[in-house]
Amino acid sequence: MRRFSAITLALGALAVSAFGDFTTKGLGQKTAPVTIELFSDYQCPSCKNLHDQILGQLIDEYVKKGRVYLVHREFPLPQHPYARKAAALAAASYRVGKYEEVGNALFAKQTAWSATGKLEDVVAGVVSPADLKKIVELSKQPAIEEEINYEIGLGRNAEVNQTPTMVIIHKGKKYPIKGNVTYTVLRKFIDDLLKK
Repeated sequence: MRRFSAITLALGALAVSAFGDFTTKGLGQKTAPVTIELFSDYQCPSCKNLHDQILGQLIDEYVKKGRVYLVHREFPLPQHPYARKAAALAAASYRVGKYEEVGNALFAKQTAWSATGKLEDVVAGVVSPADLKKIVELSKQPAIEEEINYEIGLGRNAEVNQTPTMVIIHKGKKYPIKGNVTYTVLRKFIDDLLKK
């Protein structure tokens, strides 16, 4: 599915953050006039809706045209019992070039794994056995846990308290958009910023 390509290696480069080894799962040009940091939780139904209904249009109309740089941030909520493990598997999959596939699968099968906790079965459905083994092993590494904690910290510093939250950054100013938003409203907001 192309919707999740917002967070894929195909166009997003592996970047090292100012804090060391943490990766930035970004798509588009870092020099774009608008950056959107998307804080989401794979077990959150509203995040699934954003993924399914909005990301594809955002990518096609803004990211691919160099007007928006889109960054995905893991922000598993404590009330979702499997969200942190999903975030760990997703972050690990980024390191083996399978972030798009794994992310799409986690959202597509959210209802099933949210009930059973069988996340590895979902990942197994979209990657090779060798990649699955790597992803599972990497997901248990302290570096992945530290990366998730780092991204949660970024969210808290940005006053993220629900998912999804998009922090839109333009000319040094940050505009958090929390919860559900229609693509029409998002597009108008971005267009207004781009006119400034």
